[in-house]
Amino acid sequence: MAALNAKQAAMEIIQRLPDGVDFDEIVYRLHVLNKINQGLKDVEEGRLITTEELRREIEEW
Repeated sequence: MAALNAKQAAMEIIQRLPDGVDFDEIVYRLHVLNKINQGLKDVEEGRLITTEELRREIEEW
């Protein structure tokens, strides 16, 4: 599948949902899609941390 812009991706997700879906579910799914895409972009651009670095960050919470 060709890369979609944000509007096209949102419309495709919405079109796949059942007709009775409520607004909150639409917003939630679009939010999740956005976060997944942000994570994939981070990976592609090398913005990663090791498991040990993550553990240290969690301990600081």
